[in-house]
Amino acid sequence: MLTKVDSVISGNWSESSYRDRIAKALLRSKARADYFANLSSFALGSSPSADMIATNGNYLMKISLGLPPVELHLSFDTGSVLTWMQCAPCKNCFPQNMPLFTPKLSSTYKTVAANSKTCMSVLGAYSRARDNTCRYSVEYLDNSYTRGILSSDTLTLNSTLGSPMSLRNFVFGCGYNNRGIYERQTCGIIGLGVDQGSFITQMGPAVGGKFSYCLISHDHELNTSKSSKIHFGKRAAVSGPGSVSTRLYFYKHVYFASLKGISVGKRKLGSFDGKIVVDSGATLTYLPKKMYNSLQAAIKKEIKLKAAEPVDKLLRVCYEFPSDGKMKGIPVITFHFGGADVKLSPLNTFLRVDDNVHCLGIVPSNDVAIFGNLVQVNFLVGYDIKKMAISFKPTDCSKQ
Repeated sequence: MLTKVDSVISGNWSESSYRDRIAKALLRSKARADYFANLSSFALGSSPSADMIATNGNYLMKISLGLPPVELHLSFDTGSVLTWMQCAPCKNCFPQNMPLFTPKLSSTYKTVAANSKTCMSVLGAYSRARDNTCRYSVEYLDNSYTRGILSSDTLTLNSTLGSPMSLRNFVFGCGYNNRGIYERQTCGIIGLGVDQGSFITQMGPAVGGKFSYCLISHDHELNTSKSSKIHFGKRAAVSGPGSVSTRLYFYKHVYFASLKGISVGKRKLGSFDGKIVVDSGATLTYLPKKMYNSLQAAIKKEIKLKAAEPVDKLLRVCYEFPSDGKMKGIPVITFHFGGADVKLSPLNTFLRVDDNVHCLGIVPSNDVAIFGNLVQVNFLVGYDIKKMAISFKPTDCSKQ
């Protein structure tokens, strides 16, 4: 027989404790109501979604945080775990156009306790006993960093049914000491990596570890739309004519795919068998030097346009394109993943750096291969963490 914690039979009852029992029951009831309210909008069959804004080589995801909701634009990053934004009052913040998120103005804002499981499980978090707060510190490869207080609040997204969807007690970093080279449209970073505390993990089983996005061009002269979409859950499936899939690997919190080789036009370059990071936060694509050198030589043989001076040490292969902006005579570059060939148009492989000068957006690296966001433009890219698969489908993302 199951016995309720505060029932008369349990032996915990007395007249004097009746009010306490009622108070406890009310607290448990409220906790359960909050839990089911948190799931209710997902249970209705609606899928969360958000707008994606293209900036100069970067993409921002629109979310709202707090009660009343405050709109924030966060840099979309599949290579990060922690979601964070600049908060007021800020000790050291980079300039941003939108107002800083102000915790004291939100009725649902809370700090994460120092001795909580959340504080112990989130990457970059640590406890500070003297004020019982959970602090965090995250540093990135470019030496940018964010430091502040691990917090929770109500996150609000759009949905496929049109009504907003809320996720209560969403855990994020309130950054009071932040440094980095960010555009003024950026309020922080949204981490879509795979680990405890990441955005996709906090969305929970209701979205089934699935998300997909469609990136429009960085080049605003080529854009017919200023934004595209990211979807979570059922709506994130990528299928139909033209779609290809390959196995998705995880190392720590980063997504990888298996790269088998590259072709320039019909010419396949030397064989390659290694892992490549799929990263929405990097603009350029990086290849090991040996592979890059083969690619560079093949491209120079194929392209007959007038060469332009290299822009810097990274962007080494540059050409003067016709004044009408048409990319004629540029070969298709194919990335051969395990079981999936992804064919890249000139829009994916060349980056406009001046009026008519375009440079190859694939560059050499010492020891890492990265599939950046430029090569993902105009592809519907879908992640299925449970099935360990990533899919690509050529798509006009401006119409999504």
